[in-house]
Amino acid sequence: MQSVRLTTLSCMAALLAVASASAAADAPRVRGEMSRTPATKAVETWRAADMRTFVVARLGYGEMSAERILRLREDNARRIGKPLQIGIARQASGEASAPDLPPLEWGRLSDGSSVARLEFTSPLAYAIRVGLDVGTLDPRAELRFAGSTRPDAIVAALSGAHALASIDAQGLFWTPMTDGERQHVELWLPAGVDPRRVRLRAPALSHLMAGPLDDFKILKDIGDSGSCNIDTVCRVADLGQRFVSAKAAVARIVFVKNGGSYLCTGTLLNDTDTATQTPYFHTAHHCISTQAVASTLNTYWNFESTGCGAGTVGEYTLLSGGADYLYSSGTTDGALLRLRDAAPANAMFAGWDAGALPASAPVTAIHHPAGDLKKVSLGQHIPADSDASSHAAGWLEGTTEGGSSGSGLFTSDTTGYYLRGGLHGGDASCANSGSLSNTGNRDWYSRFDVDFPNIRQYLAPEVTTPRRRNGSHPLAPP
Repeated sequence: MQSVRLTTLSCMAALLAVASASAAADAPRVRGEMSRTPATKAVETWRAADMRTFVVARLGYGEMSAERILRLREDNARRIGKPLQIGIARQASGEASAPDLPPLEWGRLSDGSSVARLEFTSPLAYAIRVGLDVGTLDPRAELRFAGSTRPDAIVAALSGAHALASIDAQGLFWTPMTDGERQHVELWLPAGVDPRRVRLRAPALSHLMAGPLDDFKILKDIGDSGSCNIDTVCRVADLGQRFVSAKAAVARIVFVKNGGSYLCTGTLLNDTDTATQTPYFHTAHHCISTQAVASTLNTYWNFESTGCGAGTVGEYTLLSGGADYLYSSGTTDGALLRLRDAAPANAMFAGWDAGALPASAPVTAIHHPAGDLKKVSLGQHIPADSDASSHAAGWLEGTTEGGSSGSGLFTSDTTGYYLRGGLHGGDASCANSGSLSNTGNRDWYSRFDVDFPNIRQYLAPEVTTPRRRNGSHPLAPP
């Protein structure tokens, strides 16, 4: 992984050391818990099953230039503390067949509701996200999305209220990712809502060079992690059920910045509230550091290989509702979000430990290097290379790469796995994995113990009533 260690100013290091000491004096440790979301989920369908008599509002782009694709590759090769870019920003003005969408043509359904269909095309894209100006949209509207690879497979159905609450810094709502060079969008309005008041604009599009149906392996250096990386399924037999639970907390994430699409990794976290399951989500500041970017978040769950070395993805879950930005630090590189969707069934709310990471402790990383299928790396904490804002780790098996950014560093014992930080960057690679004495075999992680005082209000809020030791979120023994 091509990155450099954060340089910490001496004054900031001193302040963080004080914060770390304070956190260590009162450092809870919380076990993980499986999601209680029901496994059954309704299959979404188009509101208007037969659109042959409807006029579709279409907006097409020209072919992407080879020069822009090459530039994306070169930028990723020079990536230093940046998320892996997989999508190129395109503007309708100057790149599309028209500067904007044509007026929508509405059809009327038997219940008095109205439906319009939209279609966006970017030739040879493996996936698409569209930036919509939804300022005139009624909150009661519904939007459904599918891609040309599977035109009848609805990837998401979102309300107008959700779209209005999820705009980015440019005032755009970014549609969920769909596979193929075309994205189909259905817009539905309930009876009594005048469709003439709706005027959608589509000034931007993100042309993705990789997509989930191809395991994000479309380009050689995107979604094609190094040969030393280990499929998580390969280590289930020897690491056991505690590892199986921990890996279920990890998701591959895609988000939009300035029209470009990017990859990182994040981890669902538990909290101390026994009554609820709030989907807190830990990642890196250099991945997501603003509400505008958090609103564009798509998370992919159970994005794993069907067998050891099989190289094919099994059934996975996409959550496209975005997230609320809660906290991040440019110094530690830690970040905490709250997903707007409920956690998927069979996901894990990971345990965490706000105490100091023991010297030379064995550590585990669970991540999506290069956006690939979920991998596991096994190594050791390197205290000599750690500092007041970063944990250093060296790898005995596996490594990390672009796309692993934000992924969790875990320690484990007989009670489970506990998150201790998220990946910022480093110099570790398959070329130096296995040798802890090789100073190139280093990655740096945010320090959860240092960030914890700033996120305690979410993960371990003060309570005024006694907490049950045997509740659904038991505190682990110290």
